[in-house]
Amino acid sequence: MIRNIRTLFVATLSLAMMYGTILPAVASNKINVLVIDSGTDFTHKLLKPKARPNLPELNGKKGVDDDKNGYIDDIYGWNFVENNNILVNLYDTPPQYDKLLKIMEYLGRLQAYGKEDFTKDEWNWLATNYNDPAIQPWIGFIGGWAHGTHCAGIIADKNNAVSLNAIRHIATGAAPKFIQANLDLVNLHFADKRQKEGRSLEDSANEQRVSMADLEAYFKQLGAKNAKDIQKKAAYIASMKPRLINCSFGSENSTLVAMMKKNMTQWGFLNPTDKEVQQVVNLFVKHAFLPRDVALFSGCKDALVFIAAGNSSENLDPFITSPNNVPIENKIVIGATDMDRRLAAFSCYGAKTVDVAVPGVNIYATYPNNKMGYMSGTSMACPMALRYASMVLNENPNLTPVQLKKILMGTVDKKDWLKGKVRTSGVINDVRAIYAAKQVKQGRSIDEAIQIANKKVKDKAVRTFRTTSPDLSDPEVRAMYMTVF
Repeated sequence: MIRNIRTLFVATLSLAMMYGTILPAVASNKINVLVIDSGTDFTHKLLKPKARPNLPELNGKKGVDDDKNGYIDDIYGWNFVENNNILVNLYDTPPQYDKLLKIMEYLGRLQAYGKEDFTKDEWNWLATNYNDPAIQPWIGFIGGWAHGTHCAGIIADKNNAVSLNAIRHIATGAAPKFIQANLDLVNLHFADKRQKEGRSLEDSANEQRVSMADLEAYFKQLGAKNAKDIQKKAAYIASMKPRLINCSFGSENSTLVAMMKKNMTQWGFLNPTDKEVQQVVNLFVKHAFLPRDVALFSGCKDALVFIAAGNSSENLDPFITSPNNVPIENKIVIGATDMDRRLAAFSCYGAKTVDVAVPGVNIYATYPNNKMGYMSGTSMACPMALRYASMVLNENPNLTPVQLKKILMGTVDKKDWLKGKVRTSGVINDVRAIYAAKQVKQGRSIDEAIQIANKKVKDKAVRTFRTTSPDLSDPEVRAMYMTVF
């Protein structure tokens, strides 16, 4: 028999958590974080304590959908690529794993400090192994397979404010299969249309190419289909009630341009100009991809969505990219800097489209199978920014996503070299942002809090102990430098 109110409350809370009406992360005052990526290895000794288990499945019967949400044994999340609960398949651990991790370590050093940081023997070892045809494919593979685990490790590092879940949203490996699948549908659609009109491909190519209006109309149909297809995943994401979402993935404009140019010949474009190709790419992303992205985040109004800018060194302002340009207010797009807080040479940028920058070069974090190692990329800067945001929310959990975004952007360390590169011209200053959040908690407005924090908290120090940097005029150095994720 329950004898007092406190015991009754605890018992009710326990039952509510067990049956999913109150989530464990709410009860433990942690910030719910969702990593949407290639999967996260929550068996890792540094990640398991930061994971947010689904208690009915954790304590239930194996092979049974204990919480009846339609996903069997989804203890930490779900693999939507293969429709199972295996977020990272450890049987896929590469041969010569330790050698690959050493290569990644050396690549990180190169990206941070340049060739001058290496002894002659070290450089020869890196060059030999990096260019080994038997090793080269595994470098790309490990960058995908370990990607989500590395992102989660960046968020969790020395951070007790978070409670993590993950879904596997992207396949490991570099093949953009979803993009080509959509383009194949476009090819089939207009091939059928030509056949019904009694026209050959040659006739279409010579005189009657598909109009931009027809392309736009069909891209809209694809967008509606993509949005519908992703509803189940979107509902699952919403059920996890994240406050912060990490999205270190996307469709790079340069990749889409190359793919689109090949496909446009089938739509009657004999020798499309660069302007025409970019126009079609923009239409394609706007109407076929962005509706899917809106649907994906539709149930997460209380979450701030962190999006990696991309690694193709492009100015994104003239382009429409996914998910960067998703038309929602609760998003923030992150570029990458080096250790000197200068824009990394690989990072995409844009004074209108990239909000802030964060270090993303030579970042040390978790790898699957209880390993640690290095990666570089805007994919690393993105969870670093989220990590800072989690500390700000930990200081003031009542901040809305838009308020949190405003604080992060309003308290940056402004850098002259980032003017015209990112919207804020600055790098996130987590100490200053936390100070501002505290001011809001004490009753000040967001604008007042930002103003006070900017006066009270100094800019963060930058690297002073090493002055070398990569010489990107060297083709070999540049090729290695651009091995980013």
